[in-house]
Amino acid sequence: MGILETLAISIGTGFASSLATIAALKTEVRWMKQVQNDQEKRIRHLEGVNK
Repeated sequence: MGILETLAISIGTGFASSLATIAALKTEVRWMKQVQNDQEKRIRHLEGVNK
């Protein structure tokens, strides 16, 4: 019974870790897209001012 409990705990921990990693990556990608859009807006503004 000890081996099954250990296996179940390790599977559960691995699954939870995978979900947390996916959530963190999605957040990071969303943040990177937002930063890229902000930079694009700044560049467009600066290009418009300098013309």
